[in-house]
Amino acid sequence: MDRPTASLVLLLLGLFAIVAVSQSSSQATREKTRGRHTGGGGFGGGQRTRDREAYDGGVCELEISCRGGGGDEGGNLSTPVKLPIRGPRGPAGHPGEKGDRGNDGLPGYHGAPGLPAPSQKRVAFFAGLTVNFGPVTEHTDIVFDRVITNVGSGYSPLTGRFTAPVNGVYQFNVIVSAQGKQKAAVMILKNGEMVATVWAESIPYWATSSNIAVLSLDRGDQVWLLLLTRASYLHGFMYTTFSGFIIFEH
Repeated sequence: MDRPTASLVLLLLGLFAIVAVSQSSSQATREKTRGRHTGGGGFGGGQRTRDREAYDGGVCELEISCRGGGGDEGGNLSTPVKLPIRGPRGPAGHPGEKGDRGNDGLPGYHGAPGLPAPSQKRVAFFAGLTVNFGPVTEHTDIVFDRVITNVGSGYSPLTGRFTAPVNGVYQFNVIVSAQGKQKAAVMILKNGEMVATVWAESIPYWATSSNIAVLSLDRGDQVWLLLLTRASYLHGFMYTTFSGFIIFEH
């Protein structure tokens, strides 16, 4: 081969090499661009491909890449980005086991003082005979001439009767004395009805008897003593007495 021909061949080989390198570079650029949209780290088919692969494995992920506007040297944000996405509320879980008992709390404050209890009516009386009484020819109310105690003014020294000032339960005590072979019989009455009887017979010389009655009375009910004709002699000098008091109201 002569010299001009050899130079022509070398020139053609150089042009072929330049064209080949140019095509290779262009192909690489296209592949890189395609990879960014189909297999890169941003939005596009590559992301959807990874999501599909993750979903097929039972896990769903959402990945966001932000570029530009600050961040690191490559323009990527250094902080994670959160989306306000909330799914529907799931079913309630099973109740857990009961926990241990907690510590006792501090003692509470003392409460205010309570109201005072309602005061009960005070009722009590004590009366007696200072002189002998009887005999009588008909049943006779006994009027005690000496009244020592009369709290609440329930006993009347004019009639010898006790009148209940309030509803309640009352106790009455009766002591009857007889002397010199005499007899004394006294009946306890409530509103005119017999409740109990006290009998004293002085054989040979002296006798004293007593009885107790516990009665439920309404306000205005009356209790008194009645001397009976068949044994109508009462010894006085405070041996024969009549007393009573309220036990509780109702």
